Amino acid sequence: MNRNLTTLALMLAITVPSAANAASAAFAVANVNLRAGPGTAYPVVTTLFAGSAVTLHGCMANLSWCDIGWAGNRGWVAASYIRVEYNGNTIVITPSTTSQLNITVVSFNYSYWQAHYAGRHWYGHWDNYHGSPRHAHGAGVVACGPNACRYGSVRHNHDGTTIRHGKIVRP
Repeated sequence: MNRNLTTLALMLAITVPSAANAASAAFAVANVNLRAGPGTAYPVVTTLFAGSAVTLHGCMANLSWCDIGWAGNRGWVAASYIRVEYNGNTIVITPSTTSQLNITVVSFNYSYWQAHYAGRHWYGHWDNYHGSPRHAHGAGVVACGPNACRYGSVRHNHDGTTIRHGKIVRP
């Protein structure tokens, strides 16, 4: 009986696709920097070339940045630069497609930094990159809605006011 259950469990594990496998056929739509964190203030790990096949590990809850693997590197790319191949179609990552694509919601924290960037010359400077928006000046913030993405920056003035600017780019 236990042997039959073990065999059944192994068969299910082999035939049921995982979330990571469902979204693994992704690619970069342009030359884009793979960053050490979800924002342009983080250091560049490497540069992806347009058409590069990547492994999509997941995206931030707001779908602004995605955690990907490419050529032995791990890092973050703005979601607007990634497309996913699904059932023969090229799909843009949006709130309406995430469940269809089985995209995992991921977060970024110090454990991620430690796991993937030890030995890099900027590894010891976590606080420079992951401080409050005041440290990074919010450079390159990307916010995506169902039909558009807003690229811009956020700056905090000494009097406590916040200045935001950017442009709307339709995918």
